[in-house]
Amino acid sequence: MMDQVRKEYGDEALDGLVPPSQGQNNSSLELQDYDDSTFAPTKPQKSLLFYIATVQAFVIIYRTEVILGTVLALSVGTAISSSYHGRHRKVNPFKAAHIAHDYTTITSQYDLSIGAIDHWCLVGDDNNCRCEDPLVPRSKRSSGKWNAQHRENIKVAQAALMKLLASSSAWFDYEDYRPDQLDDKWIEGDEDDWVDGEGGRFDFGGDDYGNYDHWAQGGWDGEDDDGYGVPVEVAKDGDGRKLDQEVLDVVFIGDSLTEQRQGTSMGRPVEDWTGVKEVFGKTFTKEKGGDFNGIALGIAGDTAPNVLWRIINGEMPYGLTPKVWWLGVGINDLTMKGCSEEVALLGILRVVEEIQSHYPDDIIVINSLLPVKRNADGLLEHFGKHHEDLALKKKEKNLLDTEMSSKRGHIDFWPSISSINEQLSDFASAQKKVKFFNADSVFVEERQDGKYMKMELFLDPVHPNVAGHKKWNNAIKKRLHEILKDGN
Repeated sequence: MMDQVRKEYGDEALDGLVPPSQGQNNSSLELQDYDDSTFAPTKPQKSLLFYIATVQAFVIIYRTEVILGTVLALSVGTAISSSYHGRHRKVNPFKAAHIAHDYTTITSQYDLSIGAIDHWCLVGDDNNCRCEDPLVPRSKRSSGKWNAQHRENIKVAQAALMKLLASSSAWFDYEDYRPDQLDDKWIEGDEDDWVDGEGGRFDFGGDDYGNYDHWAQGGWDGEDDDGYGVPVEVAKDGDGRKLDQEVLDVVFIGDSLTEQRQGTSMGRPVEDWTGVKEVFGKTFTKEKGGDFNGIALGIAGDTAPNVLWRIINGEMPYGLTPKVWWLGVGINDLTMKGCSEEVALLGILRVVEEIQSHYPDDIIVINSLLPVKRNADGLLEHFGKHHEDLALKKKEKNLLDTEMSSKRGHIDFWPSISSINEQLSDFASAQKKVKFFNADSVFVEERQDGKYMKMELFLDPVHPNVAGHKKWNNAIKKRLHEILKDGN
């Protein structure tokens, strides 16, 4: 048969059927050992269409699982992307902090309303903060320290009022005026403690009302009595001053930045604040060489509703009419309570309107909110191509717990502070008896790359040191001269 194949097709025909033998002639018909792989089929090459078809088949068979998996993957991706952009937001924080509602037309406390508030909390919602109604007075009388300091402030206010009474004949014009109107029996029973009460700051050497060793030794007698039981000190040999020359130029009222001027925090002396008290006394006590007479009524940690409660309940006694009320409050509403810019603004305006409702002819100065330290460099706002938030993040260092109270948020407050100050400035510009004092000229400086806090003027992330208060007082003194010039 092989021969027949050769005859018809030639030797080449057998080459593809029988492998050639090794060491033998190809004509041999004996079967030889050979490699089976010679006849193994060739492995086909998989094309792109093959993979597409495979995927399609998988999707068809497991379509439910594929759909659910795709939704889950998209959700996770969106969450991660949101988190990233939340930390490195592209939105301008100054635009986000802008207060859209116009409050410049406010003329009384009755024009204020919480109905226009967009969001209550600084983070942008209404629930993740401890913010309260900014138009409702709030006390902290459950705190013994706060209550004690509030009573001390009342004593300071009453003592200043008594000096005004002694020097002003205008008091005779008040209907039904009696000296006992100023008795604080509602505070401590029958004890008249405005001078010598427990912890009182005006101990003139007396054991009770009317017995003062200083006047008993020749400084005061019946002839110098003003007829209302108020002793009038007689200056002799340059010792002391006549109270009939007493004038109260300014009353500072606010939070811890104001209580610093008293040298205390929640009524307790603070060693680092002793110098602040001395600087304040030299600037706002004529007897010590100051240009003005002033008193400070502050309590650490207070918000605007707390200050509102205090002035309604004794710290603004009837008849206490300084030339200027200097208000400094609002930073705790932001940093400790987490209130939004609009809520903090409303709280400040509510205090302003409360003072105006009692003393419409008095001048009120709203002090700007001071900057709060965010990083070691004191960087507040970055100029240039890079987004200010990214620039701050790059330079930011974590503040130590000892540097800032754990009650305060460790976030960038400067956009919010700037927004509130801008609104306060606009409000004051539209009011006849309200002024705005921008303390940025004292505590903030512009450099080539941005705005910075003057860290050498701060004791901690919030409170100015002695040098800071000295510069601040000098700027306030200059502003008071401008305000009081020609009686304006």
